[in-house]
Amino acid sequence: MAIEANKLSILNSALRMVGSYHLESTDESSSTYEIASRAYSQAVTEVFGDNIFNYNTKRVTLTGVDATEFKDYTKEYTFPDDFNLFVSVETADDYLASDYRFANSKIYSSEETLKLSYTYIPDLETSALGLPAFLTRLLTLHMAQNMAIELSGSENRHEILFKQYTLALRRARTLEGRQGPAQQYINDGN
Repeated sequence: MAIEANKLSILNSALRMVGSYHLESTDESSSTYEIASRAYSQAVTEVFGDNIFNYNTKRVTLTGVDATEFKDYTKEYTFPDDFNLFVSVETADDYLASDYRFANSKIYSSEETLKLSYTYIPDLETSALGLPAFLTRLLTLHMAQNMAIELSGSENRHEILFKQYTLALRRARTLEGRQGPAQQYINDGN
């Protein structure tokens, strides 16, 4: 049976790794809460901002509007508001698009519609519903190594947690790579 992770449980797991006391659900004003909450926000931004995981990947259909910026590309498409990293773009027939261009924070092409796959930074403030355990551990370790010196004063603990975080990140990338086709992220641009 899967247990839903939430912000408080992730904060408390990270605090336990650092050797600090746990937080109650009503504690939103202590210095420990402030430090842990900042570390949580930073962990979410850095882990999901720099990595491609199935958990934070979306696919949307974009409809082009007439464009005059480039003579070879008659349509322009605006990125979604939550766009973070580009993964791929496909035609309406689900073939990888090869004739497109990025400029002015838009995509330009001659297709009427494009299917954009991209990553976004999830909002995990209220719920981490569906967050896999390996990503929960990755967030927890990122937070713990980030706040270890501030809360415990131990550089050794920081080093140990940083090594664990690095291994967890490598493991998360490996697990993610095993969940999709081997060639999914390999292209001429890599």
